[in-house]
Amino acid sequence: MSAAPIVTEDAVAEQAAMWVARLSSRDATDGDRREFDAWVAASPEHAAAYDEMAALWADLAKVPRSVGGSRGRRLGAVATVAALLCIGFYGAERMGYLDRLQADYYTPVGHIETVVLEDGSRVTLNTDTAIKVVLGERERRIVMLRGEAFFDVSPDASRPFVVEGDHSSAVALGTHYTVRVGNADDVAVEEGHVSVSTADRQVMLDAGGVAHVARDGDLASGVADVAAMTSWREGKLVFSGRPLSEVLDELGRYRNGRIIVVGEALAQIRVSGVFDTRDVGQSLAALEASMPIVVRSYAGGLVTLVRPR
Repeated sequence: MSAAPIVTEDAVAEQAAMWVARLSSRDATDGDRREFDAWVAASPEHAAAYDEMAALWADLAKVPRSVGGSRGRRLGAVATVAALLCIGFYGAERMGYLDRLQADYYTPVGHIETVVLEDGSRVTLNTDTAIKVVLGERERRIVMLRGEAFFDVSPDASRPFVVEGDHSSAVALGTHYTVRVGNADDVAVEEGHVSVSTADRQVMLDAGGVAHVARDGDLASGVADVAAMTSWREGKLVFSGRPLSEVLDELGRYRNGRIIVVGEALAQIRVSGVFDTRDVGQSLAALEASMPIVVRSYAGGLVTLVRPR
């Protein structure tokens, strides 16, 4: 069970936006342009995304000058405000504000906390996680609004413990397991037995078992090193031969801002090691010291990794 790669459609759009802004800057260098040419050459999707972002950039730049008269200016202002509101809502959703408003418990980015429920069950919330808790007479239900949590369930045969993900539910009577939501639902069992169900399938997981439920409901199960997968509880991330993009994606969950790797070849470099979630900056510095990469930091928490010039 692996994290979603950084080089997704959404990430490509962000990279394209970064290149538009970077090349539009007066500080752009010949080296920047060579890196851009290499990025465009890496995939046809890159060129298409850049053209789209460049056109949007040009349209935004023309708005104040292209509409005539006071009515045109008012419409332009309304359109601008509407766009900002949409961006604000989208940003609020991505940053977790809406999920936190609905949550009974949540953790900010970079924080890991454990809460004890009324039934004695312990829930450890990973970074940027929000859950809703409903403890009824016949059932104990946890709704995963975002993020990842580890459950140490207090046994109660009369009240099954149900963790509801985006596309699945995981049921246990007394056990230790973790559930993660996001691009998919992922369940991993450290101890005991957990039944994972979708709309049309069900699988029973034993200790060491994992299940992955895609957005379309497709369910796949197997075994994995659950101890390594849940090492985040001790503030560590353990990787063995994982692509750099996936390592950065995981590290990026513990800081505000974005980490972007530029270039598919660089993104696929394999990485092994143990990283401290409490000091992502040091983890990035360690990667830079041991691999052919350069780490660049920008305002707003944006970090890019590129090949040395």
